[in-house]
Amino acid sequence: MWDQPKVRPFREAPLQVQVAPERVRFGENLNLEVRTGLKPEGGFADNPYTFTTEELIRGKALYRTFCAICHGLNAEGDGRVVPLGMPKPRSFQDPGVKAMPEGYFYFAATNGFGRMLSYKSRIPERERWLIARYVKQCLLEEACPVEVVNAEVY
Repeated sequence: MWDQPKVRPFREAPLQVQVAPERVRFGENLNLEVRTGLKPEGGFADNPYTFTTEELIRGKALYRTFCAICHGLNAEGDGRVVPLGMPKPRSFQDPGVKAMPEGYFYFAATNGFGRMLSYKSRIPERERWLIARYVKQCLLEEACPVEVVNAEVY
């Protein structure tokens, strides 16, 4: 195994490639509060982004795509997989969950929670914050714009 043919350079490269130590992947933020959903002093962070009505419609579509299968369309924990044998997830309408800031929902989507898998590799960072905004503003506080409520998403 050690005697495999290898490709070796003829000489050193004339230019050294230098990468900045703070470099992150495209779309990632350097602010740890934004990336993790946690405040440095403890607790969950508030949403760092502002979203338009059109983006909230996208948040509705993302919620229905990734979250509603378990949590249900109204976040009551009555998704389509519950009657099929999946344990019922906690309702977002629970007063303890309803009082949580948007960072709680972002943190849960990023890292997973209980039986829930992590969506960090499946949903980009800004869109996870968008889902958290949709859950908090539209499903829990019921302060959703009429355009978002009436929007047909698939």
